[in-house]
Amino acid sequence: MGYARVATFQRNSGHFPGLSAAHELIERGFQVSIYEAKDVFGGKAHSLSVPGTGAGGREDLPGEHGFRFFPAFYRHLPDTMMRIPFPGNVSVFNNLVHATRIEVARAGSPALVLTARLPQNIEDWAVTFREALRGIGVSDDEVLFFIDRLFTLLTSCPERRIIEYEQIPWWTFIDAANHSEAYQTLLGKGLTRSLVAVRAQEGSTRTVGYILVQLLFGLFTSGGFDRLLNGPTNEVWLAAWVEYLQQRGADLQTGTIVRSFRADVTGVTSVAIEQNGQSREINADYYIAALPVEVMSGLVDQGLKTLASS
Repeated sequence: MGYARVATFQRNSGHFPGLSAAHELIERGFQVSIYEAKDVFGGKAHSLSVPGTGAGGREDLPGEHGFRFFPAFYRHLPDTMMRIPFPGNVSVFNNLVHATRIEVARAGSPALVLTARLPQNIEDWAVTFREALRGIGVSDDEVLFFIDRLFTLLTSCPERRIIEYEQIPWWTFIDAANHSEAYQTLLGKGLTRSLVAVRAQEGSTRTVGYILVQLLFGLFTSGGFDRLLNGPTNEVWLAAWVEYLQQRGADLQTGTIVRSFRADVTGVTSVAIEQNGQSREINADYYIAALPVEVMSGLVDQGLKTLASS
């Protein structure tokens, strides 16, 4: 394929689209440059040190923006992690360890502790779902109704998922408005917020429902519900990733702010940036804008709109 040059621009996004794009491209023979606005790579996934917590020569304690969630149904991310070498542990993927217990903490009530099951048929699945949800403070009738909703999803075709369920809020699909406060709190809001990270009243049934089903499948099968990193994200993942990309020839530059995209009828011709107080233009064969939507929207001018509509 030769060495077509790809410039990737990113800005402290929620995860790491720039690193992911660079990884895939550089392994396919492209010459890649990454321009990051911050002084670190990995966006909100990178670890933050807690100043003043180190003592006796020990580094400051690490903190994370949020929990590191690696459900069993993930495929693409583990594949990428398997291709990032890590000293003494083959690859970054080997820094993932399976969670052995899941604790559901509840204010004013004892915590629920769940473990894995291995259902063999649909009857086993029904029993397993019921056992997992029993004792959380929701009536048996409501638990059975919720399980019925899950089975409705499991027996629906892909076409219905897109045409019908994409248009129905999860809150409506599980009929939360007509059930008890416990049902709404634990099965409507609790599972959705904790496991899918969206509001039940707004997230579509296709998005929320099928992620929840896959998470539950992971819980009840040998794949496991979740995996955790065995150390701070920077130390056991991101630093090794950046080093690997640099070893493969990627040019990683920080302190870069995108000011505008230059475009004509042929496409994007260059990108105007500001780097360490200096203005300059980046030229490449291809450009990837791995930017948050609120940042990218401010950069879409009439030239890009015309190009997109042509």
